[in-house]
Amino acid sequence: QEEEEEQPQPAQPALPVEEKKKIPDPDSDDVSEVDARHIIENAKQDVDDEYGVSQALARGLQSYYAVAHAVTERVDKQSALMVNGVLKQYQIKGLEWLVSLYNNNLNGILADEMGLGKTIQTIALITYLMEHKRINGPFLIIVPLSTLSNWAYEFDKWAPSVVKVSYKGSPAARRAFVPQLRSGKFNVLLTTYEYIIKDKHILAKIRWKYMIVDEGHRMKNHHCKLTQVLNTHYVAPRRLLLTGTPLQNKLPELWALLNFLLPTIFKSCSTFEQWFNAPFAMTGEKVDLNEEETILIIRRLHKVLRPFLLRRLKKEVEAQLPEKVEYVIKCDMSALQRVLYRHMQAKGVLLTDGSEKDKKGKGGTKTLMNTIMQLRKICNHPYMFQHIEESFSEHLGFTGGIVQGLDLYRASGKFELLDRILPKLRATNHKVLLFCQMTSLMTIMEDYFAYRGFKYLRLDGECPWRGRGSV
Repeated sequence: QEEEEEQPQPAQPALPVEEKKKIPDPDSDDVSEVDARHIIENAKQDVDDEYGVSQALARGLQSYYAVAHAVTERVDKQSALMVNGVLKQYQIKGLEWLVSLYNNNLNGILADEMGLGKTIQTIALITYLMEHKRINGPFLIIVPLSTLSNWAYEFDKWAPSVVKVSYKGSPAARRAFVPQLRSGKFNVLLTTYEYIIKDKHILAKIRWKYMIVDEGHRMKNHHCKLTQVLNTHYVAPRRLLLTGTPLQNKLPELWALLNFLLPTIFKSCSTFEQWFNAPFAMTGEKVDLNEEETILIIRRLHKVLRPFLLRRLKKEVEAQLPEKVEYVIKCDMSALQRVLYRHMQAKGVLLTDGSEKDKKGKGGTKTLMNTIMQLRKICNHPYMFQHIEESFSEHLGFTGGIVQGLDLYRASGKFELLDRILPKLRATNHKVLLFCQMTSLMTIMEDYFAYRGFKYLRLDGECPWRGRGSV
């Protein structure tokens, strides 16, 4: 098309120029039903045939995206307020997309794969708006408790000039922030889901310029307390969700995301059903959709979301990163594990020494509700069953019912393998991240580390928030 435009063309009669359509602000009250329908129709137009890939289809998708991102602004470098580091090229592109959302009065979802720097790109957006748009906040960032200290650390590192408030702590500690919040002498407020709900009488009074929700996939449940409180009490003309989770193929979850991002357009379930169920409801009554019809609607919803969502994968953007190498090592069970496992598999009960009594006073067995879970525990370590460890500690001559030393790790095939690997990694100054799905297994692991003299840190759900930052 560009080559054709460069060739001299015969004079054409002037065509009436259609007035550029104003992009409605998703959070403003003046979005009419016509505007709303226009936005949805753009999404639906010429894109329902997912399998007929054609130039017309591609043009339809591009034109819909172009309508949403009508105002363009080139961004080729980070704000001068960002120091102590340089954004990667894909992060600059992410910043440009976030700035485009702002310029076009859109809300969005930054759904980059975990590890690509969604936190850094968010800080880049805030500093860019402060420097180039003179928008100094206040910005509300809602994060899980486990990541609050990391957000504060990243702000201190990348944007130390940004005045931030980490809103957390005891009721008295949080009340101490109130004078600063009322004075407006801050740019960013970091807080958790819990305090957004608990302290809405304080935080909802502030007119936020931007609301940013980390782990935004939690918003997919429209009935959850957090979603309802944010939609009902908090005012913010711009909303951004951060998530590493791709879109799910469930209608209620997709609608909840659209309702949070575009509350004026997707303001009621009835309107939603009218727009997306209408092709299948011949009489205007509510219909139960079959699987094929549901898939078609989900495809349509994904296209509606396309201009509002950016997702990149590591393999697509991070050429510098080496390929992830995974080794799955199968461990032989110890003799004790094999005996317990086979007995559990055959009988559905745990083998004991007879000291355990059931409700009828019979010994020798311990009936367990979830056999699969118990088999997993046996595979991890047989001493996850306290009475097993107590029996063996007595047999081996240990006091206090706790087995220690060689007998601790030799009772488990996994621990025996770790005992061959970890000393070599320590000798070469490696750091190791061990992930356990059971906290009781972590306790056994601590006994093993103490025996081997390994220095370790433990982080689990019982770790208080004050201690997480130091960990």
